[in-house]
Amino acid sequence: MSDKNTVETVPSAEIDGTLHSLVDQERLSILTEALGEAKLVALSITARQSILESAEELRVNWRKGDPHAASRSAHRLVGVAANFGWSALAKIAGNIERACQDGNDGEQYSGQFEEVLTASLAALPVSSGI
Repeated sequence: MSDKNTVETVPSAEIDGTLHSLVDQERLSILTEALGEAKLVALSITARQSILESAEELRVNWRKGDPHAASRSAHRLVGVAANFGWSALAKIAGNIERACQDGNDGEQYSGQFEEVLTASLAALPVSSGI
């Protein structure tokens, strides 16, 4: 089996021409070792809820045409996603945040954001709690 085949089996999303893992297994391993599986599961449930709430806030802020509020929502998404190993989601949310800071509302990323969010949620193992 070549490295290429191994990379293809890891769920990922292409953002800005680079593949980003949907779920960073190394990050999850580090968190499991540091926190223990039970604590990680509990925190992951909270993180998942925070991501879903921030994603909805982002959508609302796009509908309102409020780039400042959209930036705050995207910033929260970046932090939670990065901390819990949702690499692709953190990357696309970071793109949205930067676009908002540059005077845009970041909505040009909405389609890709929704795809990455859906894929990330589907890629998480049920046993992890996230």
